[in-house]
Amino acid sequence: MDAGNGDDRQSHSGSSDELPRNPIAPQGRGSVGEEAASNTVGGGIGAGPLGSTATPTDSTRAASNSGLSGSKRPRRYSWVWNHFTINDNFINESGIDIGPRSVCHYCDKHYKCRSHNGNGPEGRHLKSKHADKIAGASDSSNFVYSKEKMRHGLALYVAAAEQPFTFGDDIRFEYFVQNYLNPSFAKVSRNSTRSDTKKAHSEVKKDLISELATVGAIGFTSDMWSGINNRGYICVTAHYIDSSWTLQKKIIAFRLVEFPHDADHIFDSIMGVFRDFSVLDKVYSITFDNHSANTATLPLFVRNLTTPYFGELLHLRCVCHVINLVVQDGLKKIAPQISKIRNTVLFIGNSPSRQQEFDKMCTIFYNLKPKNMNADVQNRWNSTYLMLKSCRKYSDVISAYVNQRYRPYLDSPLTQNHWKIGFEFMKFLKVFYVATLCCSGVRYPTSCIVLHHLFNISVNFRKHREHPNFVHACLDMEAKFRKYYEEMPPIFMLAAVMDPRMKLKGVSLVLGQIGTNLGIFTLPSSDDVYDLLTTMYAKYDAKFHSTAASTAAPLTSSTSGNDEFWNFVSSNIGIGSSTVSSRIELDKYLDLESVNVNDMLDFDVLAWWKRNEDKYPVLSIMARDLLTPPVSTVASESAFSAGSRVLDERRNRLAPDILDCLICLKDWEDARLGIQKRSAKDEFRGYFADSDIDSD
Repeated sequence: MDAGNGDDRQSHSGSSDELPRNPIAPQGRGSVGEEAASNTVGGGIGAGPLGSTATPTDSTRAASNSGLSGSKRPRRYSWVWNHFTINDNFINESGIDIGPRSVCHYCDKHYKCRSHNGNGPEGRHLKSKHADKIAGASDSSNFVYSKEKMRHGLALYVAAAEQPFTFGDDIRFEYFVQNYLNPSFAKVSRNSTRSDTKKAHSEVKKDLISELATVGAIGFTSDMWSGINNRGYICVTAHYIDSSWTLQKKIIAFRLVEFPHDADHIFDSIMGVFRDFSVLDKVYSITFDNHSANTATLPLFVRNLTTPYFGELLHLRCVCHVINLVVQDGLKKIAPQISKIRNTVLFIGNSPSRQQEFDKMCTIFYNLKPKNMNADVQNRWNSTYLMLKSCRKYSDVISAYVNQRYRPYLDSPLTQNHWKIGFEFMKFLKVFYVATLCCSGVRYPTSCIVLHHLFNISVNFRKHREHPNFVHACLDMEAKFRKYYEEMPPIFMLAAVMDPRMKLKGVSLVLGQIGTNLGIFTLPSSDDVYDLLTTMYAKYDAKFHSTAASTAAPLTSSTSGNDEFWNFVSSNIGIGSSTVSSRIELDKYLDLESVNVNDMLDFDVLAWWKRNEDKYPVLSIMARDLLTPPVSTVASESAFSAGSRVLDERRNRLAPDILDCLICLKDWEDARLGIQKRSAKDEFRGYFADSDIDSD
């Protein structure tokens, strides 16, 4: 018996033709479908240097394992063939066909696979290396039905799938399970499911509290939501890097807040959550939107919590909200110039008959697929960008339709000049749209990428401020931008230094260029940032000196291949010119040469620190803490979306403690199954309708 290993597999998320690659879909952490594909397709035969030339699909794998591939191989009934694939002509690393081999779906181990070999090696391999993947598979014949386990599983499903408590009490569901799954099943009443859900929540919560006790710093986000019952709820989300260096996001509370929703009530609610989960000594940052009541809670937190760096890193203003405010100021000047396009899109979409005529014109005369354009919605600047983007390939047919058929109803025809201006605005808004999407991620560090996108925004202003169509918009937008970032939050600079592509020199260059682009002369100098770093490092060194680093697992955050940011950094940072000369970890890290320019675009910050923990045992702890805080509250939108589905018109009297139980349990189950959203992109389209955002 011999075994071989293929190389690692990675799943890649798709990207649109408009948006560049960005950290929204980190490489190697794709969707559930992508992960399933990597487990059943990419990791089988042909995945690495030891693999064959073909990659099996589900159908070919089924045929291979069941004897349907054309050979007269007998059917294989063992449970191990659900986890192994047979390759009749396996090519080894020397390029030699060594005959049939069975290949593990999860790690590419392969074994001899002739009829007299049996499947003992495969079974032992699965039980020793992949026990979590085969739970219950090898002893399915000895399965014993447990009513207690069934009810626990049903409670988890009801919460995670947002089903009513009456789900298990339905006679049709009972008939289905009894006749097709297990005849021993009996209906579970509504009250029993409700009780089981509370019990399951309590059990999972205890496990989460134990997990949080083992991690370092925790970054929190908090936001308010009004339900259909006109009552206010607060969502508190914990973000932390676990022992395997994987960034985790868990909703830990979705609780009712009594009126008035002022600073005292918000503070008391959040502190109650911190006490409940025993994390009072782990609060590293709290990210709020711009609501005045949230800002007013900060002195209360500083007085009652042991906060890092004298509280200067505690409060993070949601970057996506700030971008929203900046763009909203510009849209007031941009909107009149694209009003004809907006009105035309609404004119077509608001009438089924006009939409039908438009669809026919697309198909018959322009060979285009029928399409409903994205409507522009007031107070949602992203909808303006999405509307213009949706019209890119349809500008000619839109103009022809309205100009030919509805010319009497128009003040003037829709011309190519209108579209030229519109698409110029689309390109202008794209920078803000991409920045918002990237900064709203929850499965990769965002604190270290804020300077990246602020730099891109400053370049965007510099390029467009002299354009006659943008001059007034840029004036207002730059004024709002300076209001929030004349004093750059320390966390953005410190976290960026912890990105090996940037370090201190890169951060200093970027800050200087942002200041030049926007006329901001108050941004910190290189010496100022270094003083912040050394002060913070001294505290970590005193506390964690000689602390052994923990093991880690990779998570990738990719950036745009067309991004001027990395072009600027790589051309000025002096890659490869430094040597290690200092003794303390911080100076050693800063003195080391930066990441190779070829690796800058697809780079995994957490994986880099995982690989270098032994080299920087103290600094890696500081880096982990600085990379933990989220810079956006958009992650709460997923909880609000779930809340609106759970607390609907039929369940508007749902008790607050039950709502808290259902929302949290759903998020925890989604995290366990690996199906949490990596970013709030789905909720993002409705994000800027938040009426609680102050205009200043």
